[in-house]
Amino acid sequence: MNLFRTPYRLRLLFSLYYVIPLAFCVNSGSIPKVESLIQVCRRKMIMNTNYVAAAAIILGKSSSSDAATNDNLKNFVYNDDWSGTGLTLLNIISAAELTHFNMGRWPDPILRRPARAVENQWFGTETLEKVTKLLRDVARENKAVGLAAQQCGIDARIVYLELPLPNLRQQSVTMINPIITERSPETEMRVWTEYCLVLPPTFRATVLRDALVVVQYLDVQGMPQKIRFTGEAARAVQHELDHDRGILTLDHVGMEDLENDVMRKIERQGHDDRQESAYQRANVEL
Repeated sequence: MNLFRTPYRLRLLFSLYYVIPLAFCVNSGSIPKVESLIQVCRRKMIMNTNYVAAAAIILGKSSSSDAATNDNLKNFVYNDDWSGTGLTLLNIISAAELTHFNMGRWPDPILRRPARAVENQWFGTETLEKVTKLLRDVARENKAVGLAAQQCGIDARIVYLELPLPNLRQQSVTMINPIITERSPETEMRVWTEYCLVLPPTFRATVLRDALVVVQYLDVQGMPQKIRFTGEAARAVQHELDHDRGILTLDHVGMEDLENDVMRKIERQGHDDRQESAYQRANVEL
């Protein structure tokens, strides 16, 4: 039995995340602010453990990597049940000329490319309206809780969510150029087991997500909006904002947690940098 699989891995996670830092505090006779203590201790522990998913604040590097330009990974046959795509990068204009979007499939390099912000000239146009509607359609077609335009090879920071949102009358929202402006304390982060439609269905990742996030974004008309997400909605929006910057759930776990050697070989290059970016919590726009 693999002791680092759920639920044993969760026990280790909580030990690294809470118990060990607090024990260190008691033994050292120092009682600094709890959140600051946990940040410091976890920064130190990360140097001696591969379980970076159990650590949190690391000042991230660029989320892009050589994987974003590795043409050898286009249309890669992973196994009998899963083959990657080789999508062509689309801008707003070329995306609007289509009638349907295809969703990327790992290890398509396009899934590792951070999306660009939508420029002001597109707000209030039929072009942007069509792109957002096509994104909504492909999300519903695939029964996705959320979908980033980046997942369809579109170089635009657009995220669609279809969830019961208690502070909105509608059941869905399209966010353009979204940015997290507020977060709950790091000590309140929640553990989730996630899967992703662009990854093989056999892969699951145990991840940490902020319990509450406030997201500021623009609507299709370019009007600023803000939503407070909690629970499942908070998890989903953080997942989609990861896609927005080329981060996958693969980057939230250690190499040993990937499902086989083939996946590890593909993900090895640039994994450490992407993992740091995955756990970056600074409220900065990309």
